Amino acid sequence: MELVEKLAQERRARLAAERLLEQRSRELFAANEKLGLHARSLSDQIVQQRDIAQSAVSEAEHLKQQQSRYIQDLDRAHSHAVMAERRLWDSINTIQDGFAVYDSDLRLVAANGAALRPYDGLPVAPGITYGQQMRLLAEHGRIELAGRSVDDFTEAMMAALDSNPIEPVTLQFSNGTWFRFVNRRARDGDLVSLGINITEQMRIWAAIEAIPDGFVLFDREDRLLTCNQRFRDIFSLASPVIKPGVTFEEILQYGLSKGQFDVEEGREAEWLSERMAQHRAPDGPHEHRLGDGRWIRGQDHPTPDGGRVGLRMDITPQKEAEEALHAAREAAESANRAKSSFLANMSHEIRTPMNGVVGMAELLCDTTLNPEQRLFAETIRSSGEALLVIINDILDYSKIEAERLTLYPEPFDLERTIHEVAMLLQPKARAKGIDLMIDFDMFLPTRFIGDPGRLRQVLTNLVGNAVKFTEKGHVLIRVVGIESEPGRQQLHVTVEDTGIGIAPEHLDHIFGEFNQVESEANRKFEGTGLGLAITRRLIERMDGAVWVDSDPGKGSCFGFRVTLPMAEDAVIPHLPIALRRVLAVDDVFINRTIIERQLAPCGVQVSLCRSGADALDLLSRDSDFDAILTDHTMPEMDGLTLAARIRAMGLTMPIVLLSSNPTLARDGADTFAAILQKPILRSELYRQLQELGGVMPLRVPVAPPVVPSRSMRILTAEDNRTNQLVFQKMVKEVDIELVFANNGREAVELFQSFRPDLIFMDISMPEMDGRDAARAIRALEAGQSHLPIVALTAHAMDGDAEGILAAGIDRYMTKPLRRAAILGVMAEFCPPEARPFHLEEPEAMTGT
Repeated sequence: MELVEKLAQERRARLAAERLLEQRSRELFAANEKLGLHARSLSDQIVQQRDIAQSAVSEAEHLKQQQSRYIQDLDRAHSHAVMAERRLWDSINTIQDGFAVYDSDLRLVAANGAALRPYDGLPVAPGITYGQQMRLLAEHGRIELAGRSVDDFTEAMMAALDSNPIEPVTLQFSNGTWFRFVNRRARDGDLVSLGINITEQMRIWAAIEAIPDGFVLFDREDRLLTCNQRFRDIFSLASPVIKPGVTFEEILQYGLSKGQFDVEEGREAEWLSERMAQHRAPDGPHEHRLGDGRWIRGQDHPTPDGGRVGLRMDITPQKEAEEALHAAREAAESANRAKSSFLANMSHEIRTPMNGVVGMAELLCDTTLNPEQRLFAETIRSSGEALLVIINDILDYSKIEAERLTLYPEPFDLERTIHEVAMLLQPKARAKGIDLMIDFDMFLPTRFIGDPGRLRQVLTNLVGNAVKFTEKGHVLIRVVGIESEPGRQQLHVTVEDTGIGIAPEHLDHIFGEFNQVESEANRKFEGTGLGLAITRRLIERMDGAVWVDSDPGKGSCFGFRVTLPMAEDAVIPHLPIALRRVLAVDDVFINRTIIERQLAPCGVQVSLCRSGADALDLLSRDSDFDAILTDHTMPEMDGLTLAARIRAMGLTMPIVLLSSNPTLARDGADTFAAILQKPILRSELYRQLQELGGVMPLRVPVAPPVVPSRSMRILTAEDNRTNQLVFQKMVKEVDIELVFANNGREAVELFQSFRPDLIFMDISMPEMDGRDAARAIRALEAGQSHLPIVALTAHAMDGDAEGILAAGIDRYMTKPLRRAAILGVMAEFCPPEARPFHLEEPEAMTGT
């Protein structure tokens, strides 16, 4: 039992030991596991610490490298800063303006050369105070103190620094330069000072202040930048607001409120709107009136930056002068109208009795008179006509002087016009025994567009003077021209004479008004001295020029140049001349040359002889001529004798006599094929030679006219009994039925009852004048018919014609009346149903 118990005990002891061992094993395993975990943890910590240490070493190395870079960057930045500072100061030293920096105690820190230049030679260095610098400038006379003491100047400059902001200070240095000092405080209390050289600006501004006009400058926002004192003086009422920064509109509004501008009450807003629009879009100078009556002219121009620069000028004196000039002009025009009215009235009053004097003298000359009575009558007529010429000269010059002379261009034949003038003056030339000749360029057209009446007046003046001042020899009218441009000819017309000539010292004023050469040679010649002055003014109105060349004792040459357009029918082909050879006999070389030049282009061979004896000698050797042209008056043997001698030789070729006075050749007219009056019209010479050669222009057959059964009915409205008598005597031999009306009212009544074919209407009549009577007649016609009405007027001023024709009158005639002119008008308007009458060719017409 004991063994079993022992075994059992041992088993229990073994089991307990095994359990204890197992427990201890588990504990050991747990302890080993903890120890492993701990060892693993320690191992991890060691690794971590090793990593940390390695990282620390790496970071330390990185920091060391970074520090090295920072040091390098810092050194580089320092170098750059030093270089930048050096460059900055180098740049600051190069600028013209002064630059200085002061610390908070106003001690100089640094300054550029320009800032130190005014202190040249003075002890100025960093550390000196601002006030000490100002005192040095004042004490050494570097600054214009303008009467202030050194202390006052220094205190003023220091006091200026206490304001906020600090206002700029402008100083004038003793060397004439100007500087504006602009000072500003920095945040740390330092002072930055900028000295700007404004010498050029001050010069410009002094010039602007010196100009007498107002100067103003606005920016692009219409804000005032600057203006001179004159601008403020002009707009004195608005000057309180004329300061930099104020707008243009605000200046206008303030000026309106103070009555600165002359604006109607209630139109202020409209005026302001118009003025602003004008300011924003200027289109030239503008004028406006101020409230005190002054006138201002303004002119604005844009500036490159979009602003406006303007000038304001006080033009009150100019306006006053313009008003005075306007008043003077009105007074002058009134005086001119009064003068014109006076001249017109005087013309009427003089011409009315002149009509009776000249008309009756002309009628008296047509009656049978003894030589003494004819001398008296011719003297009365010539004296009246001379007075009429003077009146016409004075009226023409008055028109030209008042610039009221009007040109009336129309197509005309220049050669025929010259010929008419020559024929007009031929009797005077013939009476003095001088030749009057025309040399018209063969290759020049004859028809132009111009004022034939005024050209005829010019030619009459020039040729008339040549005839008047020539006692022997000739007067030659020469016409040449060149084509200045297509369709226009520049014509040169000269009048040459062999008269007394003009001394060189008198040539300069020969075309002046009322100028006549005073000398023994021309003292016997009369005249107004207006003819050449009128000629010059007329040619100048035609855009031409006149001139004169003269040799005392040998003659003169007056000429003029005008450019005229050619008429559409300027080139007219002539029929060919069938004659082959022509003999021309004339003692004057120029006449022979003209005939040769006229005939040579037609294919005619011309032989020239200077006398009858030479012609007979040539004919004795060669008589094969188709025609002979001979002058009438030649020395030794005249044309009549030459023709008789030629016929005595048995020669039968046609002979044409060229005579200045055809009436003297009537006794031998049977000897000649034709008698042509000199000067010869070229077309007339061609026509005569064509007839001699057997080439006649074609004529259109005309049906035989119907013989009228009644006389032409003429109504003459004239209130003056003398003029009625003159008119009645002038037409007494004409087959007409004549009735007189004493005024316009009677003329209208007789128009309805008498039914005239033509009315001669005086203009100035009582009760109803000629214009009103013509209007009444036209109203009665109502466009159904048109009766010719011809005005008879003593008015001859420019403008009268327009008023007369505007009344419905067809044309007008100026008193005193000429019988031939009246008969010509009657023949022109004679209706087909009235008996025609033939006009006679009165010789007196060539002399008037």
